[in-house]
Amino acid sequence: MIVDLKRFGREATGRLVPISVEEAGRQVDHAAFVPDPLPSTLELSARTWSDVANAAHLLGRLDALAKELLPNPMLVARPTIRREAVSTSALEGTFAPAAEVLSSEIDEELPRSQAVTEVINFIHATEHAIERRATLPISTRLACELQRILVVGTASEDWQAGQVRQTQVIIGPYKGCSVLEASYIPPPPGELLNDGLSAWEKWIRAEGDLHALIRVAAAHYQFEALHPFTDGNGRIGRLIAILQLIDYGLLTEPLINLSPYFEVRSDQYRYLLREVSTRGAWDEWISYFCQAIAEQAADAGALIRALLAWRDSTLTMLRTTRVKGVAIAVTEKLIE
Repeated sequence: MIVDLKRFGREATGRLVPISVEEAGRQVDHAAFVPDPLPSTLELSARTWSDVANAAHLLGRLDALAKELLPNPMLVARPTIRREAVSTSALEGTFAPAAEVLSSEIDEELPRSQAVTEVINFIHATEHAIERRATLPISTRLACELQRILVVGTASEDWQAGQVRQTQVIIGPYKGCSVLEASYIPPPPGELLNDGLSAWEKWIRAEGDLHALIRVAAAHYQFEALHPFTDGNGRIGRLIAILQLIDYGLLTEPLINLSPYFEVRSDQYRYLLREVSTRGAWDEWISYFCQAIAEQAADAGALIRALLAWRDSTLTMLRTTRVKGVAIAVTEKLIE
C-alpha cells in the first residue's frame, strides 16, 4: 500500500512535515510523519478493556505457573528467546531454520548464512538486554546498544550502527524502493526524531493511570512510528515490549513470544500500526496487541505443563524399569 497523504486527517496522531530525498540524481519532494507525544489517557471500548483484563490474567497465571513448578524459569526462557529470534527475524523477511540456528550455536566453527547470523545476533541482543536491566532502564541508549549487537557482521552494519539514524529512511514493498512507492515515511533525522525519542523514553518511565499492558502496546506503536534506526526497528521494538512486561511486573522472565503471533498476521500487524497514525485507531491496535499477549501467554503455559508432564512420565517409566544413576539425572534436566 502506497502512503496516501490524504488519509492523515484531523484524527491522525501526528503531523506531516515536508522532506526532500535524492533519488537517481534528482530531488524528490514528499512528506514524513512525525507522531505526537503519547497520550496520558485513552478512551477504549468495553471489548478492548476485556482483552486487556484477559491478557493480564493469563500473564499472571503464566508467571505463577513458572514460579511454582519450574526449578528455574530460565529453563523455559532460553528456548523461548530462540523461538522469538527465529520468528521476529522472519517477520522482517529473514528466514533461518531453528535447527540450523541451534547447530550454529553449539558449533561456532560451522559456516553461518546471513540469516543465521541475524538470528543469533538477536539472541545475543536479548541476553544483553536482560543483563543490562539491572543498570540501564529502557531508553534510547539501551535501544542503540541492542541495535549495534543486532547488525554486527551483517549487510546492515554501517557507520550508523548503534546510533540514532542521521539519514531519512522509508518503509516500502521492497528494499531500495522510491520514496513515491513508500507505505510509510517516518520522521526525518535530527531534532524532530531526537525529541520524539526523548519523549518516548520519559513516557515509558513516568507514573500514570494507564494499565501496564496499554502502556506496552502504546509504547510499541510509538517506537515503530519513530523508526529510529536504519535497520532492526521491528525486532528491537518487539524486544523492548517484552522488557516492559518484565519492568512493569507482569512477568519475571521473558517467558512469552510475541512475534509468532504477529508473523502469521503480519498484514494486520502493519495495517493496525498505520491506522493509529492515520486516524488514531488506538482501540483496534490495543485490542489486537492484548489478544497477542493472551494467546502467547496461554501457549507458553501449555508448553510448561507439557514439558513437565513429559519429564514426570519419563521419570516414572525409568524408575518402574529400575533404571538408576545418571539416566535419572539427565532426564530431569532434558527439558532445558
